[in-house]
Amino acid sequence: LGMTNFLQHRGPDDVGVEELACGDSTPAATFGHRRLAIVDVSTHGHQPMFSTDLSICLTYNGEIYNFMELRRELEASGTKFKSVCDTEVIVEGYRKIGPDYFARLRGMFVLAIWDKRIDKGYLARDTFGIKPLYIAEREGDIFFASEVRAILATGRVEKRLSSAAVNTYLSTGSVAEPLTIIEGVTAIPAGCFLEVGKSGDRFSLGPAQRFSSSFRAETSGQPAQGSPTSRIRAALRDSVKHHLVADVPVGVFLSGGIDSCAVAGLASEIADKRLQTFTVVFEEADFSEAEIARKAAHRFGTEHHEVMLEGRDLLNALPDVFNAMDQPSLDGLNTFVVSRAVHTFGLKVVLSGLGGDELFGGYPSFYRAQTVAPLWQLPPALRRLGALGISPFDDQRISRIGSMLGDGSAAHAAYRASRTLFDDRHVERLTGATRQSAVQAADEIDGVAIHTMTLQQQVSHYELTGYMRNTLLRDSDVFSMAHALELRVPMVDTEVARVAQEAIATLKLDRGQVKPLLVEAMSDLLDGEQQSSKKMGFTLPFDRWMRKEMHSEVDSVLRGKDNPVSLNISEVGSVWQAFEGRKSGVNWSRPWALYTLMRWAKLNGVSYSPAMTEGKTRYGLAG
Repeated sequence: LGMTNFLQHRGPDDVGVEELACGDSTPAATFGHRRLAIVDVSTHGHQPMFSTDLSICLTYNGEIYNFMELRRELEASGTKFKSVCDTEVIVEGYRKIGPDYFARLRGMFVLAIWDKRIDKGYLARDTFGIKPLYIAEREGDIFFASEVRAILATGRVEKRLSSAAVNTYLSTGSVAEPLTIIEGVTAIPAGCFLEVGKSGDRFSLGPAQRFSSSFRAETSGQPAQGSPTSRIRAALRDSVKHHLVADVPVGVFLSGGIDSCAVAGLASEIADKRLQTFTVVFEEADFSEAEIARKAAHRFGTEHHEVMLEGRDLLNALPDVFNAMDQPSLDGLNTFVVSRAVHTFGLKVVLSGLGGDELFGGYPSFYRAQTVAPLWQLPPALRRLGALGISPFDDQRISRIGSMLGDGSAAHAAYRASRTLFDDRHVERLTGATRQSAVQAADEIDGVAIHTMTLQQQVSHYELTGYMRNTLLRDSDVFSMAHALELRVPMVDTEVARVAQEAIATLKLDRGQVKPLLVEAMSDLLDGEQQSSKKMGFTLPFDRWMRKEMHSEVDSVLRGKDNPVSLNISEVGSVWQAFEGRKSGVNWSRPWALYTLMRWAKLNGVSYSPAMTEGKTRYGLAG
């Protein structure tokens, strides 16, 4: 009950707790749920939910966008329903098919099922990892929750930092899954389920078993119909249509970029009511996309709202931001701010254009990979020699070039160059320990072998499973749900991803060219400025604010005596001084990341212990 109460902000509409008998022995399985009522807002959607024969119990968070199609299939086979919600479709579908049914679910979800027929349970997470699911084992008990801090609320898991997680955080600005910032708490891999068994008075977890690949949706085997851009348009329109299904009003985040305009434009065509759109704007005109968003809202006929954010506003909001932050993150404050505003308008659902950059080539990493790929024809020893020659430089940009040359593939090198915050040498100086690189290339990503992909597909996969999953999706979930707001991402859909992966397979980009295939597919929804402009990228004016309104706050933490993370305080000071002194190649991101980590750890009473293990997890993939 304590865990459920902690998650009240995620579901203020209803609460349920069920203690389930597990055979003739103890312990019992206890399921808790906090409900945000969106589809079938009646009491028929109460969770935990039992199947019609009471053999299956489910608690789940998310939305299944194809639930009506699945419902019709089940009804045709004789299933009777008492509600009109997706939860009951999952329960009854699983009752008939078992865990293979998870692969049929199109949408975002995490779930826990207990099956009395076999005295076993399952924990599962959606294909892309849009929704988070964390687990911890302690003395035969298994704890699971949508937030790490809900598991800490049990009092059964020590508040100790994972040294391996701190390493990945310093390297990239977020903790890389399956690690979490807390030692012994692990994220279930995306597109996988874990079997929960019972032996005597103890529960145990089986290995993670993959039920879905994020990027290889099943096809009919028939030749694709139409041009790549027409297929992109059709897939995205279908996804937006499914994502609009709700029994409550739906809004749209409209930043003024290509992705959000595409989603808002399609949604305004499909929705039967006038949509509300929301944009964060700044006094700093060179950071604000207000005018572009206004023009787009006018074209689409939406009721448009601008959320003004100034440095002093963010400074005043920081206590609330950190109270909402489940794990330290470099990003996500814009989502917190706009979600808070949307909540005040009474909305429960909002659509976002998140995922377009990763799928359609919107980041510099795509062009960089294409540019440096010829260097990988050189002998590896020669490239490593070049990397060693560059590595002594402190300049953030030059350091990234060195990390690129020493990498094993052009795609991963380009990704690292775009996403590295502190390189391995700086991480060692900050932590005082020599560690293996936190950002490793993989032979396989989410069940797909790297060698079967083209260069641009590889970059897309690294962005989708790295930056998007570990930073964007996690922050979007935490900071929107902190305001009881469900954030939906129509771009992050299996069919959209399949079409996008086919389209970018042989994509060649010119310098400054941004998502040409998506721009062509959505040209009627974009104005000329959007179609021809370079990617601006949505970011807050942190550099200016940290030198003015927020300087004293950040300075007090980075120069303070409290150091729960046990970082090298001299090195922390050097990073801050380099920023204050406007040293070339050192921007706001490094000191802000250190500030966030140190303040989050202090607020949550979490400390670092050199005696900890290196965050290894036994939840390897099976099959």
